[in-house]
Amino acid sequence: MKRLTPRLFGYLFYLMICVSAWVLLFQMRNEANWVSSGLRGILALFLVILTLAFTLVALINYLSKKRKKVIIAGIIGIVPCLLAIPYFDAPKYMGGVLEQEVQTLELTYIAWACPCANWATQEDLVRYEEKEDSLAIQSIYIEPASSLFALPDTLGYSNNIIRFTGRFYQERGFPEGLQNPELYDKARVFRYTNFEVIRSNYGQLQQ
Repeated sequence: MKRLTPRLFGYLFYLMICVSAWVLLFQMRNEANWVSSGLRGILALFLVILTLAFTLVALINYLSKKRKKVIIAGIIGIVPCLLAIPYFDAPKYMGGVLEQEVQTLELTYIAWACPCANWATQEDLVRYEEKEDSLAIQSIYIEPASSLFALPDTLGYSNNIIRFTGRFYQERGFPEGLQNPELYDKARVFRYTNFEVIRSNYGQLQQ
């Protein structure tokens, strides 16, 4: 029994670490900020490496001793990695991968019934006038470079037109601060540093 105690302790310690990492992944599953995105990637990679190492040790141990208990322990040891798979592609914060080109875009707000990006260029509106599905795919998320540039609630109405200056992220994703991003579709994200209201329908809708 004394010879088994260190092995049992090591096995339980391994499971404790895996479960702790998985719990952290679960807690951060809906977060889309740079801290959570980075930690998710690190934890997911850590689980994969840890599980592969454990499986390799279990396999070597089995080949040398041919014990069924080793196989059972190895199978159980793989479970944490399998549970982490859904979070490998969790919502990602796109900070740090901005394109070089600074652009000024006039975007129109669209109140979609689907969980889609809500802004589109005039060119896309004309191009996909009769193809709503295609327009939804081409739509854009916006992200303020600072909370000072965040749009007030009065500007979130259908057919509002706002001129934004900023840069696109290199990859499709979600803007920082989007609530429950797992319910939304990925799209282009435009991080703006300035905006100018061209048309607002807030007053008309309040009448």
